[in-house]
Amino acid sequence: MRVKFAAVIVLIAMVALFITNGTSLIAKRGANIMSLPSLPMPIAKEYALITSAGQSTDAYIINDIANKLMIHNFFMPQAKDSDLEGVNTLVFVVGYSNLGEKLHGINYEDEKKRIKALIDKAKDDKLIVMTVYIGGKQQRNNKTDELLSIIAPETDYLIGAKAANHDGFLTDLAKNHRIPLTLVNGVNDLSEPFASAFR
Repeated sequence: MRVKFAAVIVLIAMVALFITNGTSLIAKRGANIMSLPSLPMPIAKEYALITSAGQSTDAYIINDIANKLMIHNFFMPQAKDSDLEGVNTLVFVVGYSNLGEKLHGINYEDEKKRIKALIDKAKDDKLIVMTVYIGGKQQRNNKTDELLSIIAPETDYLIGAKAANHDGFLTDLAKNHRIPLTLVNGVNDLSEPFASAFR
């Protein structure tokens, strides 16, 4: 009788422990979406295609970082879906620039169409999609936010500037689409999280 009673007590304790640990893991998983200094394990493969979403010059900074990290990449600020041949990872560097669009002879609606075509092709080809937004609070505008919102549903990893997240926009994107998110202080902090996606 005592043995059965003891077994029941042990069983109840184990179930309680399992429930507690399960709840804690779910909470941690939710917290980790917003609090990763870098990825714990790589998700991306080379070759990467780095392109702009909005035609800001930030794409050139990410290309420079990828080259310094010796990550094999193609750099095409106005890449089209046909350029994804031989690519395993698509990197969007988001930032709307009216001047950048004028210099490249494109308009905002054309830019959105190009981005949507890239996303559709990346989804069909099961590519990893990374999104980087390093503009600060001053560079955030409705068009940049729209571009981020278009890309977010297919993004596997989001790297953003802390200053750009003053209103919680980036963390909301991460929560809503369950995207691992790393927030950095500035350009000098980008190398580690970017590299963590590849190795």
